[in-house]
Parts: sequence; structure tokens; C-alpha cells
Amino acid sequence: MIIIAELLLAGTLFWSLLGGFIALNLLDAHSTYLVMRPHHFQRERNPIARFVFKKLGIPRGIIIFKTVLLAILIPAMGFYGGHDLLTINIVLIVSNLVFCLVVIHNYRIYRRYCRRS
Repeated sequence: MIIIAELLLAGTLFWSLLGGFIALNLLDAHSTYLVMRPHHFQRERNPIARFVFKKLGIPRGIIIFKTVLLAILIPAMGFYGGHDLLTINIVLIVSNLVFCLVVIHNYRIYRRYCRRS
């Protein structure tokens, strides 16, 4: 009985963390758009993302990049979550903390650029 309760709790934690991961990715996309518009590609630190944004344009590039990224990561997380919930929950906690810091940083940069204008 305790094992079932632990699995339910870990499963609930997984879905909550995954929802947070998706929300943080959306906030990252929004904050990246604000910082990079209209054509400030040099502000993007990820060289792969910067390349995609230059080729496709900022709004379209961000949408496509995030969609592809999430289309790969979400099923992978679901697969691994079905086999090892503890590890994937730890990965999601760390990922969410990193994305949270990135989003906060992006919005701070955006505010700094707004003050200069």
C-alpha cells in the first residue's frame, strides 16, 4: 500500500514538474523574444538557437525551435518517467530551476534595455 502511495505521489510530482517545465519554456520564449526583437541576434547565448533565429526570423524561429525542442523532450521525459520517476523528477527539478533563472535574467535584461530607450 505504501509503495502505491509513493508511486502516485511521484507520478503527481512528475506531471506537476513537467507542467512547470512547459510553462517555463513558454516564458523563456516570450522573454527571449522581448530581448532579441527586432534583430538583436547577438543577445542569444545559445549558438544553435541563434542560428535558427537568424535563418527563420525571431518570432518564427523561437516558435519552431521551442516546438521541436519540446516535441523531443516531453516524450523522452514521459518514457523515462515510466521507468525511473525519481531520476526524471530530479532532472525536472534541476531543469526548472535553471529555466527559472534564465527567464528571470531575460526579463531583467529586457527591463534594462527599456530604461535605456
